[in-house]
Amino acid sequence: MLVPEAPLDAYRSDLARNKSREDFGGADTIWLLTAHCLSRLGRASVEDVELLGTQCANALRDFTDPSSGGASLTDAEVSDLRLVVEGLSAVRERAGADALAQGIRGMAARMTEAGALSMAYTTVDLTRRVGHRATDRERGILTADQAMVARLLGDLEAAEDLYRAVEAIGDRSGDFIVLARAYIGRGVLDRVRGNYPRSRIYFERGLELAESVDARDLMRHAHQGLTICHAIARNFDRALQHGWTTYTLSTSDGGEIEALSNLAQLSLDAGYPGAALRGFAAVLGRTVSARVSLGALGGIATAAAHTRDLAILARAEAEVESRVITSALPYENAQALYHLATAYAIAGDSEKSEAFRTRARKLAQARGFFEIVHKTDGEAVAKAAAPLSDSASLSKPSKDVLTSISDLDVGEAAAVLALTRQP
Repeated sequence: MLVPEAPLDAYRSDLARNKSREDFGGADTIWLLTAHCLSRLGRASVEDVELLGTQCANALRDFTDPSSGGASLTDAEVSDLRLVVEGLSAVRERAGADALAQGIRGMAARMTEAGALSMAYTTVDLTRRVGHRATDRERGILTADQAMVARLLGDLEAAEDLYRAVEAIGDRSGDFIVLARAYIGRGVLDRVRGNYPRSRIYFERGLELAESVDARDLMRHAHQGLTICHAIARNFDRALQHGWTTYTLSTSDGGEIEALSNLAQLSLDAGYPGAALRGFAAVLGRTVSARVSLGALGGIATAAAHTRDLAILARAEAEVESRVITSALPYENAQALYHLATAYAIAGDSEKSEAFRTRARKLAQARGFFEIVHKTDGEAVAKAAAPLSDSASLSKPSKDVLTSISDLDVGEAAAVLALTRQP
């Protein structure tokens, strides 16, 4: 069971986990100072909390002034830090505790994104203790954030205990947003454990509650979970509709790209490689991320092989080769080479398939990527290269989704791959 560490120990744990890093950027000092302040407040006597909170707020306030010469912060980081300062100044009041919770949630989200998971877990845990006077909603959402970090750290039991606490807060307060967070979180846990039927039930509960209060971000997460559950069950009709709704609800580039990637893969799995090709090309045209680009190119190569468009397959191959040379992403490199091996096996070019299979396997073995080592076994590649099953029988709404995918603007990928708009 996860136990929150002292702030500096948590920071060291994160660096040990991310061996290639020496720090997490310019905000490290602020993260550590904030967590240290919260740790001191958590141990302080009742009569000392107010004074200590004011002292901590004053220490952190200096970082919100660009002329102070401290860390260079983004507007979002400054906004969150100001909330933390406001909260520490009045932590014994409900409004102050709410401001603290909101600011820490933004700060912890950036810790999580940077890979500083132990820092995020510790900082949120300390905030829950210090800001116990916050409203039920803020306490519930903060607890759900801690549960998510626990899951990312691999402690599913701790995550489930925390989500149960979120559910209890939501039940007691009648707050549908908190309850939806609890159900969606538990849906993710069951999906990770492989219990897709129960996962689907939780996502459906979360979606119903999120829709009742028009919580679009929660609706998006629920639809995304249901997309995966129905895809695993090979219910492509429902999966495509949930996937398209996820896409339409996505407001950030990251969410949009992930939704498009899922839709493209769904189209391929359902036996519609033409729509899949357009979907993967749309992903390629919308991202500058090397990781996402390599994945999209692998999908393009596979879809092009199934549609027998060998010219696009060759251009996808050239793009992969040029990016692998400069990429510092060994797993994604191996995965892309594996996709080229599969694509050329589909296309009937055994010589090229074997060359890419050998390269992918060699890289995977050198790096210990055992999943890819297994997939690059000769028989496994041959199995992956089997002809697609007959196209799944779809309802009109799902066929409309495929049409929408086929009509997507693919941006610069059109020039890179010499694509033309499909009729």
